[in-house]
Amino acid sequence: MTDERQMNSKAPGDGLAFPDTARAGVIRERLALDGIDYPIAPNANRLAYMLGGLTFAGIALLIVTGVMLDQFYNPSPVGAHDSLLYIMTRVKFGMWIRGLHYWAASIVLVSVFLHMSFVFWRRSYVKPREVTWWAGVGLFAVLFGLAFTGTVLRADQEGGEALEHAIAGAKMTGPIGIPMSPDFARSTSLLSRLHSLHVSLLPLIMLALIGLHFWLIRAIGINSTEPKSSRFSDHLPKLAGYSLLLLGLAGTLAAFFAPGIGHPSVEGVEKTKPFWPFLWIYVVENEFGMRGMVVAPVIIFGFLFIIPLIDRPRDGKGRHQLVTAAALIMLVLYVGGIIYGVFAPQQQHMGM
Repeated sequence: MTDERQMNSKAPGDGLAFPDTARAGVIRERLALDGIDYPIAPNANRLAYMLGGLTFAGIALLIVTGVMLDQFYNPSPVGAHDSLLYIMTRVKFGMWIRGLHYWAASIVLVSVFLHMSFVFWRRSYVKPREVTWWAGVGLFAVLFGLAFTGTVLRADQEGGEALEHAIAGAKMTGPIGIPMSPDFARSTSLLSRLHSLHVSLLPLIMLALIGLHFWLIRAIGINSTEPKSSRFSDHLPKLAGYSLLLLGLAGTLAAFFAPGIGHPSVEGVEKTKPFWPFLWIYVVENEFGMRGMVVAPVIIFGFLFIIPLIDRPRDGKGRHQLVTAAALIMLVLYVGGIIYGVFAPQQQHMGM
């Protein structure tokens, strides 16, 4: 009779990296861990290919720290700012946890931007990966929504100005922007509704997009010409190692560069600049007024959405070169706008 251990044993690289013991077999069976032991291309183990996984690790950190912070947050217009001060001064490790949340948000926005840039450069949005790309674009947009609502929830001067700009921009969009009107639901404040958006609706959409994105990557695979000679179970330890480094970076930044908070917002006063991911919109407002704040994001995200539709394999190299040139122009304007926004002179936008 063949020994059971020999029947269950697998050659190196052919199975999940677990000890071949009865206990390990029970765990593997109960958690269906064999489901993650599938073949992948070896280049998926390179850091550039792990940017998506690192983005997910940062999002997981955002969720954990966000849940902790929300236990002490008061989403009322009169109590929001004071509750943040309470978190920063009275809650044990509150300042550090808030710093983790802040820096995790910044890291995630950088990593998802780098991930999308790498995916674009490798032209991984063409057939059959169009939906995978669109899920990533949707996630990028949702992360911007989370960054905006998170800024507003601070209820300091920067948050108050961000909210006033959003209300003014929503009025320009007509019926689409009605939910951003303070009178849309008079039974509750706009701040409270944005809090619900930040902690429930947007995270649910985000997790749905992540699930779709991961499923498509699992089913279709990454864009690679290499044979699938590696295993995802071997990829996970490497990704976990980089994720721990990411966590260490966020923790260090939170300890030494804890984010502050401004004084409570004063309506009608405009004297701050927005959170750094929105500085490019701030520059557009400086040049083109409030309408630029609405039009610029539509152009950027609209271009990202239509890329798989206007650059297809059968369209030839000329079409791809035009799309690449347009993307490079967008990239320069986007990154350049953020950098210039740091040094741009303070201007009044409301009423422009």
